[in-house]
Amino acid sequence: MKLFKTTLLFFLVGCTTLAWGRNYSDSVRVYNAGVNGNSTTNLLTRLERDVLSKSPELVVLMVGTNDMLHTDKSLSMAQYEANYQKLISSIRKKSDLVLMTIPPIYAPYVIQRKPQFNGDEKAPQARVDSANQVIRRLAAKNKCTLIDLNAILTACGGANTDKNSLFQNEANFNIADGIHPTAAGYQVIATAVYQTIKGYKPGVHSVMCFGDSITNGYRITGQGTTEGDVYPAVLKRMLNL
Repeated sequence: MKLFKTTLLFFLVGCTTLAWGRNYSDSVRVYNAGVNGNSTTNLLTRLERDVLSKSPELVVLMVGTNDMLHTDKSLSMAQYEANYQKLISSIRKKSDLVLMTIPPIYAPYVIQRKPQFNGDEKAPQARVDSANQVIRRLAAKNKCTLIDLNAILTACGGANTDKNSLFQNEANFNIADGIHPTAAGYQVIATAVYQTIKGYKPGVHSVMCFGDSITNGYRITGQGTTEGDVYPAVLKRMLNL
């Protein structure tokens, strides 16, 4: 397993100094295959249609938040791990693969919306932590490149109630979210992916960003596309400078 933990300094400097309009070539194709509310079960169902049929050279996979927190789609850790392994095995038959741990959350918001946690703030965080242990274990087992996104975003302040938080909250989005990134959060994610690609597969021509609403870009300009402020869009601009 290759593990990339991009430094906070790189984010603060690199994300603010890249000029998106300069020498933009669009020679690297980037796809946004994120769908709101998706779990590993959903990704397995649409893997062939939305990903493998397009023959991307590289797939960047991030999934697990809904498996852990969604009221109707929550899975046991054993089933989550089994599904995740199926995704890895299927994707690697046709494409190179980079895995990402799932982002941190702001638990006080989560328990307001998720009755299954019975007001216990430790419970949703424990589920996220367990999912990330599974992802790290499978990355090592399958010798996959891993971006420890949870550690990176936590180092950048994590999910909190500050207006400058990298996650949507009451102060910056007027909503008690605590799960989905802001535009600034997506810059951090894109920078981590960009830096990893440059170290792991620098000559790539097509990248598939595969996942749930966090990949999709929920409530962000360009949601579901590779335009605007979502991470696949920012990544596309970075790769095509």
